[in-house]
Amino acid sequence: MIYSDTVRYALMALSYLASNRGRLVKADEIAQNQNIPKPFLSKILHELSRRDVLSSVKGPKGGFALKADPSKLTMWDVVVLLGEEGKFNTCVLMPDRCEEYETNPCAIHHRWEKLKKKIVEFLKETTIEDLIEVEEKHLSNILS
Repeated sequence: MIYSDTVRYALMALSYLASNRGRLVKADEIAQNQNIPKPFLSKILHELSRRDVLSSVKGPKGGFALKADPSKLTMWDVVVLLGEEGKFNTCVLMPDRCEEYETNPCAIHHRWEKLKKKIVEFLKETTIEDLIEVEEKHLSNILS
């Protein structure tokens, strides 16, 4: 995958929260329903809270809720919020030496650049709201 488990888990959690708008959702519930390790998820949720994407309420009746508008929050926004946009600037063969390939590219450099642009475009066009349908389909398969 082109982004880390951190981004993947954040996207899964955000889509779950978007499909459960109007209520506070505990990290335990998200972790269990999404099969995400709870300690890892908790760190992600707290980071998203610090970034003003989620609201967080402490205590026994607390939990997390999506604060950002899911129709405006894109997958790319999440990549950027979690500091992973730099991964999209690397070469597929020599990640630490991509700038070298600008003047002397490898055989696949230009094709990889085109693909990266399409991937970033997809991430910029796909919102958390778009992921709700995927989340609802996932949940219906679990409950069936």
